[in-house]
Amino acid sequence: MKSIQYIRPLLTFLAVTIAAPLASVHADESMDKMWGDTSTKDGVENSPRAALMRDGKYGMFIHWGLFSGLEGKWQGKTLYGISEWIKRQMNISDADYMALAKDFNPKGFDAKEIVRTAKEAGMKYIVITAKHHEGFAMFKSKHPFNIVDASPFHRDPMKEFADACREAGLGFGFYYSHFQDWTSAGAQGGSKTRPDGTPATFEQYFREKCYPQVDELCSNYGPLSFIWFDTPGNMPKAAIKELAELVLKKQPNALLNSRIGQGMGDFESLGDMEVPRQNHSGLWEAPDTTNDSWAYAWYDQNWKTPREILHRLVSTVGRGGAYLLNVGPDSNGLIPSKAKQYLLEAGQWVKQHPSVIYGAKASPWGGAQSWGDITRTGNTLNLVVFDWPSDRKIYLSGLEGNIKSVTLHQANGQKVELPVAKLGTWTVIDGESASVATTSAIAALIEVKLADTVKVDATLAIQPNIPTTHYAEFAVAHNAESSTIRWMEKFGEWKSAQQITKWKADGVAEWSVDVAQAGDYFVELIYKGEGRPIWAVSTSAGAKIQNEQAATPVYKAYPSGILSFAQPGKYKIGVSLVAGDAEKSSLQAIRFNPVR
Repeated sequence: MKSIQYIRPLLTFLAVTIAAPLASVHADESMDKMWGDTSTKDGVENSPRAALMRDGKYGMFIHWGLFSGLEGKWQGKTLYGISEWIKRQMNISDADYMALAKDFNPKGFDAKEIVRTAKEAGMKYIVITAKHHEGFAMFKSKHPFNIVDASPFHRDPMKEFADACREAGLGFGFYYSHFQDWTSAGAQGGSKTRPDGTPATFEQYFREKCYPQVDELCSNYGPLSFIWFDTPGNMPKAAIKELAELVLKKQPNALLNSRIGQGMGDFESLGDMEVPRQNHSGLWEAPDTTNDSWAYAWYDQNWKTPREILHRLVSTVGRGGAYLLNVGPDSNGLIPSKAKQYLLEAGQWVKQHPSVIYGAKASPWGGAQSWGDITRTGNTLNLVVFDWPSDRKIYLSGLEGNIKSVTLHQANGQKVELPVAKLGTWTVIDGESASVATTSAIAALIEVKLADTVKVDATLAIQPNIPTTHYAEFAVAHNAESSTIRWMEKFGEWKSAQQITKWKADGVAEWSVDVAQAGDYFVELIYKGEGRPIWAVSTSAGAKIQNEQAATPVYKAYPSGILSFAQPGKYKIGVSLVAGDAEKSSLQAIRFNPVR
């Protein structure tokens, strides 16, 4: 079994804020207890049914429900955060919330148009919320709280989506909240009593609503690619097993995500809005959203630009995963125009350079480059340049073997062969001959084709012509603690950082690096804390700088000074806390900026 190392941030929030109706669930339980077994099955990654995710790499997530009709506002007050949680966060009663269905009539909804947008954006599949935590079914169900029977819309949008995806050749799957259901007695977050006043049990909810609805989804919409469960908490293992067996029986080709719980998932869903910095093994996805909220919120115009969408997509593929990017249709059933525009603009780049994404493998360097990122297709390295160095030279550390060709793909479709040279163990690609005007405004693609299998010495690089940042994920902590922290800057908008803290007297964070060129480098440390900590930075060659700077409760870059490398080559860089609060001084990264 493959152990999942990433903590699900939404469940962390649940563990500390929601008092569950089950006697065995307590608000102060740890995340691990709330989640249970978070491993996934072995052997799925190379199976035929995993091909869509393994090779397609890019899907559309859709958060759409009764909450969309409120658009993030209730009784004149706005929920600044993920608006699909508005019932819980605004304390809307069951009666008031369920009454919203009488006015929910998204007349502008057009499944074919949304599917067309996904396809033009370069996406290969769609996963949509058939039932979120609110309990409202966006499909025809025997349970009466559904869009066909309880709303004036009187159509089954899930049937329309399934048909449209099939017609367009896209994969299709359902999100279903199996443990949480805030308008169903006995479910997590639901009432503790039934309408007749008798105690409500999870077993009753499971038999009367959850299991039958998953059966409906697996039976009434044709072949499915995914069943995407969420927030299993401490849902009984027997119930999860029943759901997994039901899906396997009715939809044998559908993949189950790890959030079904109890180790019964086929692939791993990382934490919300999390694109890892290090390569990650197995079959996995990064669920992300186009702005800050998953469901539509009237105020949220913080859209990811085409460049950011593409960068996060390439970085996810470069780390070995698939990117599931969410849109939230508004109360009328329409994808917000700016989200649609930016998705399509990023999609144009993907359509021009499909080999960068589809079927591509992770970067052999194990992480991003200072100028962009890399994916691999067979013996070809796809260098995606988002930030050209000022001299337009691309340095690759530790690339072994014979290079057959280096080709820059221009925005007009033409290709330009670029000169390449060796600088010790480094490969230097000279892009100066290509006009900036002829390359894409979003990103440039350079294909490096090798004569043999790609082999790389993946030692971290210090670039000679662009700032290089190395994060705590890539350091070895000696007599200090490396850990992940997560926080919300708005409700549900998750941020995370790997940090090194809890320093002992001889504690050090150590990076192994390869320096391309000798010279002076301006060093910054990115950290948070209190007071005025003193940090020292040293190299295995004996160079050392030390400085005192103020600290703040948030991560910030602070200057340390000039560090000199007398010659190119490999070094160990150590950072230690000389003085300061050992518990609160948390180091996130070190940055090297060549002095020109």
